[in-house]
Amino acid sequence: MELALTAILLSLIPVALQDSTPGLPANDSLRAACAKSLDAVCGRPRVSGRIMSGQDAEVGQWPWQVSLREDGQHVCGGSLITEDWVLTAAHCLDQKQPLSAYSVLLGSISSYPQAGEPQELQSVARFITHPEYLEENNRADIALVQLASPVTFSDLILPVCLPKPGDPLGHGTWCWVTGWGNIDINLPLPPPFTLKELELPLIDAQTCDGYYHENSGISSEIPIILDDMLCAGFESGQKDACGGDSGGPLVCDIDGVWTQAGIVSWGSDCGLPNRPGVYVNVSMYTTWIARTIQSSDLDTENSSPRLAGLFFPTVLLVLGLLGDDTLASLGLA
Repeated sequence: MELALTAILLSLIPVALQDSTPGLPANDSLRAACAKSLDAVCGRPRVSGRIMSGQDAEVGQWPWQVSLREDGQHVCGGSLITEDWVLTAAHCLDQKQPLSAYSVLLGSISSYPQAGEPQELQSVARFITHPEYLEENNRADIALVQLASPVTFSDLILPVCLPKPGDPLGHGTWCWVTGWGNIDINLPLPPPFTLKELELPLIDAQTCDGYYHENSGISSEIPIILDDMLCAGFESGQKDACGGDSGGPLVCDIDGVWTQAGIVSWGSDCGLPNRPGVYVNVSMYTTWIARTIQSSDLDTENSSPRLAGLFFPTVLLVLGLLGDDTLASLGLA
């Protein structure tokens, strides 16, 4: 499986630029520059080493992990995907709250770091929830948060890679979920509020739906786990994301590069048998993410998006140049 959006579109860039945008370079050097840019940033922590029943993470191990805060309090996790955009869950954001209520903490291993500890606190310029988000069944539980100013990438702040559109990782793939949520039902993470990490196998939506229908009283004809969801965990339960982990990333190491398979969305309590954690399937929304960022940044700046290196600008440019029919034929629409 190709694990990042750049890998999908690199082969299309020279043709798209040559056919649709005269005067822009369309050659192997552009392709190499894009690949080099991606290789330099996304999904590659610069720290080696190496939730409920999880373990403490190491400083710099998950440099895309952020804390979404409301009135100064941690409410959800999130993941940095560009210099100034964060991916999280739609249910983490209250449309009735002013933007000033929200902030994003980056570069910290603690959700409440002490003075002098590594940290960067950013205000929020805007947030965008998916237009199809439905609270009653958690469909399209995905949102984007724009930081007030772009961050500078460092050992402690780096973006995660996004998966290929519509191509989820396979059932049984081992991945990691990270967060500052409860360590058990109604048991908050204690000081010093160190980020937890937990390794879990992916469970496909059909299998997970079967688990959730057991002893539910809901007809098997009515899906509980929708087609834009995936699950991770164990049939026996015990290990799981929990309250306060929502919006955080579920990431998988594919050939040495971390790609975000899921966003913590919902579950039935925490760690119950046959009730694994449910995540947004990020691969179903990769194109929406790219198009939304492009549209939002162009509205604000009337220029190309200000994103991580050449990776996302190239992706967004190609998406803008290719028509919907072409995107559909490529499986990107």
